[in-house]
Amino acid sequence: MEPDLVVDADKVRLQQAVANLVDNAIKYSPAGTEVTLRAHAGVAGGVEIVVQDQGPGISEVDLPRIWDRLYRGDKSRSQHGLGLGLSFVQAIAHAHGGRAQVNSTLGGGSVFRLFLPA
Repeated sequence: MEPDLVVDADKVRLQQAVANLVDNAIKYSPAGTEVTLRAHAGVAGGVEIVVQDQGPGISEVDLPRIWDRLYRGDKSRSQHGLGLGLSFVQAIAHAHGGRAQVNSTLGGGSVFRLFLPA
């Protein structure tokens, strides 16, 4: 991580958002695989936090809805949870003037990005 990354943010909420992304990455990744957390300078001096896993990925059918409150895709139903975490991450991002997004390949893992303005 870059040492001088600074954002004006609610520390507790930002910690909760990142913790949720990391928790999901660990929960859905097979044992012995890597979960990577990175942060770097983003667009217009903002910060991008990236959580990458080697889990099962998210189907194209589920991808548009993962940010919806209480939505749980078929594969996620085998894990504990209420379907609130990603909607919470998105809400925190929006409350800070940022956004959350995901790129995922079914069978190839997911990359979640949290963009926050400077």
